[in-house]
Amino acid sequence: MGYRYGPVVVGVDGSADSLGALRWAADEACSNTRELLAVHALDPAVQPGDRPPGGADIAEQGAEEALRWRPGVCVTGVTEGGAPAEVLRRHSQRSRLLVVASHGSGSNMAEPLGSVSDALCAQAECPVLIVHAARRWADPFAALPRTGPVVVGFDGSDSARRALRLAFEEAAGRSRRLVVVQVWQHPDLWGPGEHSDQHQGQHHGPDLTVDESAVHEALVAAAEPWHVKFPLVDMELRSEPGDPVEALTVASQWAMLMVLGTRCPTDTIQPSNPSVMRRVLRTMACPALVAHGTAAEARPAQATGPH
Repeated sequence: MGYRYGPVVVGVDGSADSLGALRWAADEACSNTRELLAVHALDPAVQPGDRPPGGADIAEQGAEEALRWRPGVCVTGVTEGGAPAEVLRRHSQRSRLLVVASHGSGSNMAEPLGSVSDALCAQAECPVLIVHAARRWADPFAALPRTGPVVVGFDGSDSARRALRLAFEEAAGRSRRLVVVQVWQHPDLWGPGEHSDQHQGQHHGPDLTVDESAVHEALVAAAEPWHVKFPLVDMELRSEPGDPVEALTVASQWAMLMVLGTRCPTDTIQPSNPSVMRRVLRTMACPALVAHGTAAEARPAQATGPH
């Protein structure tokens, strides 16, 4: 629970993408009245000639840019030696939020995620905001999105329940609608290019009414305790058969923010398909908030306690 009271930390490396991520971080720090740390890691494995110009000044430059973007924000530039993923992971132990661009200055842009953001998805100890195509907000006149709902993917696992909790908190804090999406796969569901004769002579789609009702009832049961705690959140529940990666990727086109869960070794209920989160992170269009935390934070009973 310590992440609720720590600073907002953003990784900066002098690239346009990290500048866009910095602006998201400054906005988050102001919205939540938190200190902002602009952290630049000097990786000893990178040759000096391969580093962006500015060296140790990159963190201070980031702090100055944050002040121009959000005057009055309490921001500090911090430069530390070490691999970027490890430096930021250490900061996540005492942070409320960690913000990174999907790519940094040394990333292979052909890959959907850079090595640092990819590592922090699994290793951070606080929620991680991954800003895709962050250079969209590097321009001084760029405005961060204020419309669109918060979307969260749910599959009944402990990691998904942590994401559900965080999604309600984000929707309440941003005064946005919350859309909870549970997409489930069925063995009789036809796939692209398949024909009815491949499904035991069926000429009509299989009747999924019973399965759909059971999934929806479980989704209502999981979301209701949080809705009681956050009664002002406008909640929409969507449960449908299909491919969860495709459905969440489409949802990211119209979402302001998507919240996803990641596995914790102590979770009692693990995701049925653990690759879904990582595949969605590689195809989504909007920023993604990855929920980290302990197994206890995934339990619905937590919703009845004090906020």
